[in-house]
Amino acid sequence: MLVLIIISILIFGNSCTAQTNKFEATIDCLQYNAGHGYNHAQPYFPTGRFQNIKISKGKVIQFRLGVVGPSDGHIRLAPVIFPYNNTEMHEIVLSGWWNTKTVVRRYTREQPDKTTNLKVLKEQASHGMLSTFTPFMFTMTVHPNGLVQLTRDDDFVPFLEFTDAKFSAKYIGFCNWENPLVFFYDCPLEVDRRKCEGITFS
Repeated sequence: MLVLIIISILIFGNSCTAQTNKFEATIDCLQYNAGHGYNHAQPYFPTGRFQNIKISKGKVIQFRLGVVGPSDGHIRLAPVIFPYNNTEMHEIVLSGWWNTKTVVRRYTREQPDKTTNLKVLKEQASHGMLSTFTPFMFTMTVHPNGLVQLTRDDDFVPFLEFTDAKFSAKYIGFCNWENPLVFFYDCPLEVDRRKCEGITFS
């Protein structure tokens, strides 16, 4: 009987491992819908309150995120919850410029619609990285020395990394450019694929 079950799984597959529904990757994530544009005073969420954050003994921080949309997934990271009083902070633009390139920049934000002292820390091609049909899920790893790595689900090598000793991930916010986007945050670092089958655990 066990042999038959194993053969059936090998032949017909499993609905979770096959990932017929790509949104299974967002199970148990929190969601933020961004549609007010780049200059909106969007909320910032304290990462220290995330239920799924991981902090190692060496103070390396990891948390998992995702975004759905055609382009321009803006992720803002700041040292304070209201970064509008000459706050030096960072912004990661995931596949902006019509879904063609990813940019990391540091600037001073004076108001929701005003920044100064902009410095580009990293710029690289990312043609077609984002999609309106499939969530782009990744884990952000922040090292004490300012090394930041973004690694896509199921990958082992970061698709983006940069170093800035001034980087702070205490608070995180999300915004769009022209098109509305859906962001997922505080996601489980490991997705239990058994949940999509309706299996219950005692």
